[in-house]
Amino acid sequence: MVYDIAIIGTGPAGLSAGAYAGRRGYDTLFFEDESIGGELVNRHEIQSYPGFPDGIAGTELRSQLVNTAETYDPDVEMAAVEDVDPGAPHELHTQHGQFQASAVVIATGSSPKRLGVPGESDYWGRGVFDCATCDGPLYAGERIAIIGGRNHAIIDALFLTNHASEVLLIERAEELTADESLAADARTNQQIKVLTGMSVTEIQGDDGVVTSIQLRDLESDETSTESVGGLNVNIGAVPNASFLEDTVDLDDDGSVIVGPDMETSVKGIYAAGDVRMDSPLEVAAAVGDGVTAVRSARTHLETNSSS
Repeated sequence: MVYDIAIIGTGPAGLSAGAYAGRRGYDTLFFEDESIGGELVNRHEIQSYPGFPDGIAGTELRSQLVNTAETYDPDVEMAAVEDVDPGAPHELHTQHGQFQASAVVIATGSSPKRLGVPGESDYWGRGVFDCATCDGPLYAGERIAIIGGRNHAIIDALFLTNHASEVLLIERAEELTADESLAADARTNQQIKVLTGMSVTEIQGDDGVVTSIQLRDLESDETSTESVGGLNVNIGAVPNASFLEDTVDLDDDGSVIVGPDMETSVKGIYAAGDVRMDSPLEVAAAVGDGVTAVRSARTHLETNSSS
């Protein structure tokens, strides 16, 4: 069978693309290698999604997006796409076999970026973590550090105050880069200590668990040590696009290069959400990308069907 549209990934961008494709009556195939809903399952709260001034839980938004996409009865293949061969149709290769589609939407999202400092790999999963919702409760009553100053980091820092005795919020820049309202919430929270202009240079531990971090003041170059029981790495994301390096053009950061219509360097292949170049890494933007990608694919499908 040749599907009209194959969507790689089921985060906000992929689910929105699937719902829009379903409304158009397209035969749609989803690929997902982990869990339906992508990183939304690990987001305890999203504060920047339109229509929810008080925020919405990631799990609730996930359920609504999944339910909407499922209304149109798409096919779902629980497998990672290992390679895409452009053509008419495009071929998608997985460990379960090959699939064909006239248009492809890449919505594979991104993965948390690592610090790359001594001790990070040694203590990953033993005090160093990237999912506040998943691992935060494990550090109840402890002093926790969180690295990052963007919206996601601030939201997670506020969440972690429900469990930790104190949260150190560490940011390399001189000021927090989050929205001002969120930054103000962090500065006025008595359980959060904001340290700007600082970087983590080493993660230290004892008996296999994290006990402290070494910091460097980027202005004075002085170093200091802070005792912590856990460290949340929250410094951004790396696009999940390495499997496409021989298929479409990627930029220097490994993001998929797209035009304003979300089309890649290959006709009939589109990218949406965190995986595409210049993404604002916001759920609302990913949803819009998914719709734009399918609108563009519609033109491609109609052109090909009439030729």
